[in-house]
Amino acid sequence: MNRILRTFFIFLLLLSTRTAFAHNVDHGQGNTKNNGSYAAKQAFSKNLDGLTAIQSMQYQVPRQTSADLDTLYSQANDAQQELAELLNMITAQSHTQSVLADIKSRERAQAKVQSKLNNDASQLTDIVRASIVSHDIHNLMQAFALLKSDSELIQVKNRFAAPKESGYRDLNLLVKLPQSQMIAEVQLHLADIAEIKSGAEHQVYEQVQTIQASAMQEQRDLSDIETAKITRLRQESHKLYHKAWLRYKRSDQESTFSTAA
Repeated sequence: MNRILRTFFIFLLLLSTRTAFAHNVDHGQGNTKNNGSYAAKQAFSKNLDGLTAIQSMQYQVPRQTSADLDTLYSQANDAQQELAELLNMITAQSHTQSVLADIKSRERAQAKVQSKLNNDASQLTDIVRASIVSHDIHNLMQAFALLKSDSELIQVKNRFAAPKESGYRDLNLLVKLPQSQMIAEVQLHLADIAEIKSGAEHQVYEQVQTIQASAMQEQRDLSDIETAKITRLRQESHKLYHKAWLRYKRSDQESTFSTAA
């Protein structure tokens, strides 16, 4: 009788241990699922957290459908028109603006293929280019989401998360257009930062180029005064970018607080 009771007691002990173990495993899996959902939610949130969570990555090696420059340029006009129509639709839905650049000049394209692309024109991904400009992070994220759903993302460079040395930030994308299958470059800008790039920073760039060209023409190194001037110019440009970015961050925080309230 004692042996039967002892066996029954051991059975109950094993059963309770197994149940507790199963409960702990389920609880752990639940946490993993919740954490994954939270991370995914953050990655697609239309706010600062969502913007900085976008990963810089290459989905596939960027290659045009042809390595022949003549073939690519014969397709360029149709691809540019397709890109214009796509961005018009996206900007209408996201309350942003599109800026369509001219098709890259044949001379510049040829020079780039020869000097940087080892004579492989299939690597030339900026024949057709455009920008989307937004006045706030929410609409910028909306435009990104629409572009992602209506074309094929080939490459993403998130310079909001990892800005350039100058302080400049944007989303630089390579997308494959659905109809022409041509790869195009699309930059997503915040308006104040884009204005600095085309205004104050461009002036800094021109001044630096002039100083460097003068030294090169005279076949000499930059003087200490010239080096100091270039450093000061670049610091001024960086401060402008930093102030603009802080304004967007504050605006995003105020919007998040207002929504939460």
